[in-house]
Amino acid sequence: MGKRLVIVGLFYNITLTYFAEHRKHSILAHISRILPIEKFTDICQKVYFAVDSYSELEFILANGYLSYTFFAYFLATQLGVYKEYSNLCWNNLVNAFARLPLMLPASIHAIAVLALGTFNAIENSKMSLAWSFISYASNLCITLGYHRAPTDKGNSQAQQTEQESLFWVVYNMDKGLSLRLGRSSNLRDRDITLKADPNELRRTRLARIQGKLYDQLYNQEALSKPEQERENIARALARELREVIDETYIEVMDAERNSALTDPMGAVYLRCELICSSSSLALVLRAIPTTSGPVGSVSDECVAVAREVMDIHQQCMVTIRGSRGNASMFQKYINCILFTQAVQLRDRDDLARIERFSASLKPDSYILASPTHPHRIYELLSRTARLFIESSAESLPTDSASTLPLTVSINDFEFPHLGMETESMANDILNAEDLQAYSLSDWYYNNQQIMDLMHQDGMPWEF
Repeated sequence: MGKRLVIVGLFYNITLTYFAEHRKHSILAHISRILPIEKFTDICQKVYFAVDSYSELEFILANGYLSYTFFAYFLATQLGVYKEYSNLCWNNLVNAFARLPLMLPASIHAIAVLALGTFNAIENSKMSLAWSFISYASNLCITLGYHRAPTDKGNSQAQQTEQESLFWVVYNMDKGLSLRLGRSSNLRDRDITLKADPNELRRTRLARIQGKLYDQLYNQEALSKPEQERENIARALARELREVIDETYIEVMDAERNSALTDPMGAVYLRCELICSSSSLALVLRAIPTTSGPVGSVSDECVAVAREVMDIHQQCMVTIRGSRGNASMFQKYINCILFTQAVQLRDRDDLARIERFSASLKPDSYILASPTHPHRIYELLSRTARLFIESSAESLPTDSASTLPLTVSINDFEFPHLGMETESMANDILNAEDLQAYSLSDWYYNNQQIMDLMHQDGMPWEF
């Protein structure tokens, strides 16, 4: 291990020189949201050129930063050795996380480590682990008072800026995971007096909207509100989200025009933001009742947004794989609007989108996918939907506005191997009577079952 660390140190000097000239590279910008690049480089020097001892937290931060840095340099040079060293640092990070004590000190380094762990848990679809990390980080932020407007405590301006930036990183991930997992946020807006980071305004606005989306539309209390009240709330949130989406589109076009060759991942990160905000918009529009069609129908606008999310996802995956990037870094939050749409209206185009989405999530051949890997779940769902649609088409005349009786047994598939709840959920979605009286709460419950299944941490922590 000592020889490896020396080699990593040598490569670290090379990459440090390169990125001194490329400070705005998207991957470095991504990691510098946790701590400033200068702070990371100081920690790396302390760990890999050690004179004094260093802590386990510093070891994790150094290896996390180096892993991202080597990977960015690999994308820039296409030299495979840098990907190997990225993986080496990632291995060090994962092993160090396993050695962390149950209780961490209330410090900025502890919060940064937990934020870094959340980043990587999200990238690897380990949502239960991500929620544990971000919940702990949120509690430490509250303990240290990072959520409150600064007072004169003797902190330098640089220290105050670091704390505020880190808090908003934690806040943004907490709100996104809260909505994704259907859980109450750890950070309540009414308790926060800190002003938003000017460099994170759009992400923070999106996070606030996601918090309101869950609290006002999809928690148990919100689902019991009168339909008209929910509709008014949904339309207001939709307007806010469209503003965020429009701003992101402008930045995507600028990135594709100005840095497509030097930093191809820059546009990908922005498109990931688009997917997140557009998925949230689809979820908002799903809460608006339609005046035509059967109970529980989805509006054309909602379906159009859901389709656009799928299409943006495909563009991102093509770019990532084309640059030999890591497809697992891509945040894969897409709700199941198109699945129920394809089944209810026998829409083969939407079914094809779902199948392409499923195929895009297939892990690399060297990674053993667990039964709860997102690719596995979506593959089973899309196979179920296709057989249902094809069997129904053989027995009934085509009518795109009608719903169909279930002629396919769910036992023909492998859902039982994934648990009784999954089998029940799939039957609920495909049952014709339920489709006719499919309330918002029914749909949200089934959507959450699918999400929960994919969030089980049954697969290895990839690197």
